[in-house]
Amino acid sequence: MIDHSQFFLKNYSNEDNAAFEFNFDGQNIQIKLDLDKLEKYNELNKELKNYSDTAILTILNIKAKNSSLNLANDIKILVSIALGKRVVFDKYMFSLDDTKEVVEREMSKNGNTGPQIIPAFEIKYFLEKSLPVWQKFTELQKKNIFIITDYLNQTRNDFIEDRLLRLVQAWECASHYWIEKIEISEELKILRKSIKETFQNWKKDSRYTDTNGELGKRLTNSIDQENLGLRLDKLIEESGLITEKINLELRKLKNLRDLVVHTGRINMTGEEAIKLLEPGVKGLQLILLKKLGYDGLINDSKNNWRTMDKLDLYFN
Repeated sequence: MIDHSQFFLKNYSNEDNAAFEFNFDGQNIQIKLDLDKLEKYNELNKELKNYSDTAILTILNIKAKNSSLNLANDIKILVSIALGKRVVFDKYMFSLDDTKEVVEREMSKNGNTGPQIIPAFEIKYFLEKSLPVWQKFTELQKKNIFIITDYLNQTRNDFIEDRLLRLVQAWECASHYWIEKIEISEELKILRKSIKETFQNWKKDSRYTDTNGELGKRLTNSIDQENLGLRLDKLIEESGLITEKINLELRKLKNLRDLVVHTGRINMTGEEAIKLLEPGVKGLQLILLKKLGYDGLINDSKNNWRTMDKLDLYFN
């Protein structure tokens, strides 16, 4: 007969109540912190933080601190695109005119990642090609690409539902930033108008108060979502991406994301969802690289083998 079971919890810390127990359904349940292990864990985390700076970006012949910092930030974002994970620096140093200045500031981090799209040996070429293009962008354009990249770089780990939300959010942001709003068809305009008029008449008859207009917005939301679908289609069309090459089914991805939003769940296995998610990540990464003027090799996989292909093979 089994007397007891133990489950070793990760990411649990409750030092104000380090141990407690209660009874449920004839069973005694206990949770107790391993204080010795927690102390060692905190010490290791503190020590690890001091060793997390695994690379040094050096810019020689700088003329001004601000321009050097701006260039470093640009390179940091581009490397984050190439590696598929957020790269930051919490400390930097200026040596200028025989003076030395060290600045420390903690940048926002996340531990999640996306797939690395640029092979390691191509990163130098990628920076040489993309940096001149990047510096022609406005600050708003740079910020927009950072937002898209940061969503993409949170799509490898975590629950599949969360990964789908972040991926489709990245596509929505891209369509909003890069594609002009598309008018819906006349038929849908007539339907939208009819729904609004019917709702207004119903409100008068029922004396219903639509706080903040929320119900009215939801009634027309499905029609407004069609506009988003058209913008996503336009984004693919204008980029020239060959969706069949990577098995990208963007509408299916969006529908799956909408299902998560409304029900919190997906209607397929995780394995099936990943087969939709991975091409979605790759497709937007490829479009980003093309916008940055890159024309080199990208990471790929065929029949579970890691391979590489030229970027231009994915575009018309």
